[in-house]
Amino acid sequence: MKDDPAQLAVIDQIRAAGEHAERLLLASGRPAPVRTTPDRAAPWFRETRAVMLRAEGDGTLRHCGHLTAPQPTVVLAEAADRLVCWDCYTKAQALRRCHLCGRAAGTRSLDGGVEAVVRGPAAVYSRMICRACAEPAGPRGTFGNGP
Repeated sequence: MKDDPAQLAVIDQIRAAGEHAERLLLASGRPAPVRTTPDRAAPWFRETRAVMLRAEGDGTLRHCGHLTAPQPTVVLAEAADRLVCWDCYTKAQALRRCHLCGRAAGTRSLDGGVEAVVRGPAAVYSRMICRACAEPAGPRGTFGNGP
């Protein structure tokens, strides 16, 4: 059976969008996101992905208006039923709340909150927690554990 050229083109665009997202993370001063399979990922990622897939399946998945073509896409753990573009993700950082306690995560800089990031094929998944919740947790997520 031959591969469908249109399907291969879409898969290629999805991979390119994921690679682009990783380059943007690196360019913003962050380390590369974690790459893993869903069954080996952290529970927060599996829960976030499940919400996103459920919303996609039942037709309630929302997205920012800037997502008009394959491009870096971000799924925020606190709003996993909505896909956002890179610019909306960047703007949201200062307003994000801790995924554990709900307080302001202090994300006005990389040194504020603690962000864990996992890269899927097309989307980057992000969870933010405040420093107070991160302290007893030991490892500080993917990056941004601050001084």
